[in-house]
Amino acid sequence: MRWMFCAANPAVNLNFGYGPGHEAVRRFFLPLWNTYAFFVAYARLDRWLPGGGGDGSGRSLLDRWILSRLDALSADVRGALDGYDALRATRSIEAFVESLSTWYVRRNRRRFWKGELDSDKAAAYETLYEVLATLTRLLAPFVPHLADAIWENLVAAVDDRAPDSVHLADFPSVGGERRDEALESAVDRARRIVALGHAARSASGIRVRQPLPVLRLRRGGGGGMSEDPIVDRELTTQVLDELNVKRLELIPDESALIERMLRPLLPVIGPRKGGAVASIMAAARAGDWRQLDDGRVEVGGHVLEPDEFELIARARAGHELAEEGELLIALDTTLTPELEAEGAAREVGHRLQGLRKSAGYEISNRISAAVGGDPGLIERLEPHRNWLAAELLADELVLAPEARIEDPDRVEELELDGRRLRLAVRRA
Repeated sequence: MRWMFCAANPAVNLNFGYGPGHEAVRRFFLPLWNTYAFFVAYARLDRWLPGGGGDGSGRSLLDRWILSRLDALSADVRGALDGYDALRATRSIEAFVESLSTWYVRRNRRRFWKGELDSDKAAAYETLYEVLATLTRLLAPFVPHLADAIWENLVAAVDDRAPDSVHLADFPSVGGERRDEALESAVDRARRIVALGHAARSASGIRVRQPLPVLRLRRGGGGGMSEDPIVDRELTTQVLDELNVKRLELIPDESALIERMLRPLLPVIGPRKGGAVASIMAAARAGDWRQLDDGRVEVGGHVLEPDEFELIARARAGHELAEEGELLIALDTTLTPELEAEGAAREVGHRLQGLRKSAGYEISNRISAAVGGDPGLIERLEPHRNWLAAELLADELVLAPEARIEDPDRVEELELDGRRLRLAVRRA
């Protein structure tokens, strides 16, 4: 209730009930709690504790990005509260938690999953711990009981020097030495490209776990994600992994991939162009038009202002298109047998992970797994055996048409591309 009131515009009525309450939980509290629970689960598994002497030298690009965002958030929340603007403060925190959950943690999961506690994994722990501890102090004025519960377990329980309560800790200070606005802008652009890629995938009907060959990108200015080659290279890797695409190509000439159609806005040009409307519409249908450098178009000998037309982009065969502002992406949807086989392996791996979860296995539990069924599909999965075993923490993985394991904990039937498979798991 406190969060709902703080996040509401005081100039309008606040609807109250189960619906708005559940929406606040779904939108903010669940992502926050799931991020906290994710960190605690893996930190306990690795027996990681803060203050291990790391100097932060192993921090990745995304570590530096989220710490830059954290410093910006601390400054914004302090400024908002100094101005008695709880609405601005809560919206800034919600936006940060969304970025933390759906991008930082999502893109760094494998750093926490890997077995050895090397410098890279330690840097990930150090970064996420600092973010959560600072975020808890920022949340204390808004949700005091939740903030105190997280603080007691996350900070006070492992740091004898820390106050027993978050309400005895100092509010985060405003520091700008870690701010990197160029990096923040580059990551934001990468996230926009990913959102467009997911939209294009959805339109194509191709499942996310099916790898695609090429993502073709047009960005204003002709560059990639960033002007820094190192940042651009790492963010390109992040984008390709998130979208499950093999490589990225910049579009030098979009005409080979994209067909643009001119649609004059009849309600606008009617009063303005009068008797010329018929010839304008006929020329647009015939493709007799060209775009001018100043944003206008010439069609059938007439010039249309930017508010008098729309340009509709349509992908040519074998591509799916998505566009937003200066960004345009074209997903190559051509599938080779090798890509289809990899997509099948990823789908099977996803289903077996679901069986692990439903069986109640711990994160570190080793398992035995069996995949049987259609011989042709089993043959396509064979080149991906090692990948599947590593993903599942499987000491034994049987791939055969009649594959079985004794006393399985979970069994599932799967239909994939019109063929059937039997999946089974057992704790090793």
